[in-house]
Amino acid sequence: MKIRLVPTLIMAGISLLIGYGFYAANAHDGNAGCWIMMAISAITIFVALAGGFCVKYGEGGSSVGIVALSVISVIVQLIINLIATFAPFHAAPYIIFSGIVLLAYIGIAYAMSKAL
Repeated sequence: MKIRLVPTLIMAGISLLIGYGFYAANAHDGNAGCWIMMAISAITIFVALAGGFCVKYGEGGSSVGIVALSVISVIVQLIINLIATFAPFHAAPYIIFSGIVLLAYIGIAYAMSKAL
């Protein structure tokens, strides 16, 4: 397993921009929810993107399953963030659902990397 630096920096930038986008979409509320959403969305999306696109698990195309899992995880995280943006924001359910999706992604990706 090897971490690639340039894709990691690119994915960090993408996840920070996505986090800022959700911050800007919720800044009109005037509460701390926009900061929570920015931090949680940036972290969860970065972990999923970095796990799929920044780590080289083996030779050849052996990590296609992990990349697909990462894309699915990012899509689910984006859906959670969009629901939290357009529905009345409650921090606890948002953090719980985002955390469950992130931990499920990490667990499944870990199992898949061990199988490689």
